[in-house]
Amino acid sequence: MNKSKKIIIRVWAMLMLSFVFVGCTNQNISNAGESISILFVGNSHVRTGNVPGQLQELANLHGIELAYVDVSINGFGLDGALRDNAIREMQNGNFDYVVMQQPAGRGGRVTADVDGFFNNIRTFSEIVRENGAIPVLYYPMWMGVDGQPNEELHTIFSEMFKQAAYENDIILTNIGDVWVYAHRTIQGISLYARDGIHANHEGAFLAASVFMATLFDLQVENIPNGSVIDSVPMLNILTIMVFLSVIIFTLYRYAKKQPLHMKKSLIIIISLVLLQVMSLFPHVFLFIEGSNRLLLLYAIIFGLLIFVLYSTYNFVRIVFIDKQSLNIAKRYNFYVAVCCAIYALTFIPVLELRNPLYMGNNAVALVQVVLSFFDLF
Repeated sequence: MNKSKKIIIRVWAMLMLSFVFVGCTNQNISNAGESISILFVGNSHVRTGNVPGQLQELANLHGIELAYVDVSINGFGLDGALRDNAIREMQNGNFDYVVMQQPAGRGGRVTADVDGFFNNIRTFSEIVRENGAIPVLYYPMWMGVDGQPNEELHTIFSEMFKQAAYENDIILTNIGDVWVYAHRTIQGISLYARDGIHANHEGAFLAASVFMATLFDLQVENIPNGSVIDSVPMLNILTIMVFLSVIIFTLYRYAKKQPLHMKKSLIIIISLVLLQVMSLFPHVFLFIEGSNRLLLLYAIIFGLLIFVLYSTYNFVRIVFIDKQSLNIAKRYNFYVAVCCAIYALTFIPVLELRNPLYMGNNAVALVQVVLSFFDLF
């Protein structure tokens, strides 16, 4: 193995160790105490930003042992496959609360089936009670305009959810109103994901804090002090680290007056740029904002895709163009496979060890906003 290949492996090893360090400094805090079980039934507004996972961590910080099951399906309401999945879970499990989310609109307008909105909530809340759980209605934020809430639509949806909660005598987690209040209170706050529709990691933390304050007891002194790095999506950190590794390797080759292999570096950089472009759609690619298993699955799939494409390129170039032996092509492809495997493995310490709870600079301020809102109303 030549020196350049050794350096590549060492750089990747350093990256993996750095991710393990980040994960180990954010391990889950588990406290013995009250035990609660929650079923989440909704769509992408539940899953994006990992609202259930953040609520679980907040509960742990307050001495509550919380377990949850999330059966949410992107784009669904409380009917069809989503309802069937939820009923099976309720029949097989023993839940204290069932959080249900029914879309009140799509595409920037109020739903055309307003009666269906109220009927689905009424029917589903009855099913929840029949299964011995307490129904909780989840009112999420609504799509924004230039990073700010659409307050006109918010006013309409707020009344719809409040009416549904009142008519069915169910608990309302009023994230929508708190969302608007937070934007008015905290200067320059950004709670939307890049698509302007869903919550980012910070916005999901706000939602989890509202759940905590509504169902249990939220205390600002239990919120850990955060840092800037905790508020950065992990995908961006991975991308920056790989960019740095490409730059270091390029400078090394230049200093040794060796060929720079610009084509290979360009392929890596283009792949990373495409990865970032895909992050513009967090409602489709939920790994961007916190869905851990999907993130790992995507890392594996993306690594396999790179391996297949680049191995095919190597095989054709070496065997048919350069007229070299098949063994050389196999050796090159082995190196590609190792790099792809390392790429996927770097996600594991991040997923398994890193606390899903947002702990950025605005964490305490957001909790204070939630508590202030509850004091007002």
